Amino acid sequence: MKIATHFFPVTKTARYVTFGILSPKTKFFWFAIHGTKMLCEQMLYKFKNFDPSTHFIVAPEALSRFYLEGYSGDVVATWMTSRDRLLEIEDYSNYLSQLYNEYLDQLPNDCKKIIFAFSQGGTTAFRWLHQKNIDVDFLIPYSCWIPEDIDLKLSKTKLDNVKMIYTYGIQDQFFDKN
Repeated sequence: MKIATHFFPVTKTARYVTFGILSPKTKFFWFAIHGTKMLCEQMLYKFKNFDPSTHFIVAPEALSRFYLEGYSGDVVATWMTSRDRLLEIEDYSNYLSQLYNEYLDQLPNDCKKIIFAFSQGGTTAFRWLHQKNIDVDFLIPYSCWIPEDIDLKLSKTKLDNVKMIYTYGIQDQFFDKN
């Protein structure tokens, strides 16, 4: 039996959460990308002590959800797997661009645009910025790696113009001190 695999793009409803009040007083626009086995609202808890009148945070949720415990339990999300990964990268890059750009015209002129990305969200951010030209001031990849399969010098986003603050937690279970 010969099986042929085909691909057909569809529209999908994406979930995201926000924190803060977007207004002329907004000084910082944060785009917070979660890690694997998380949900978007988990990223907002990191911002709970931020002033909501000057910080506006958008946290998109990955398009692929699954049960953490097999067939039941908590529902979590992931940005991509190894199956059809290039198409997943293209899909989430389009999604993140559409959501990000939805807010750009609403920001005050002097508002700083910051992408904060944790773990798998960090590699997602690097791939997104590689595929798309994104207007961003700061990139804060937290506890992640730069994907080996992309050349950041060839990114559509001019990363030389982006201030990057690479950070990690010293108690990170994956952190190797060597």
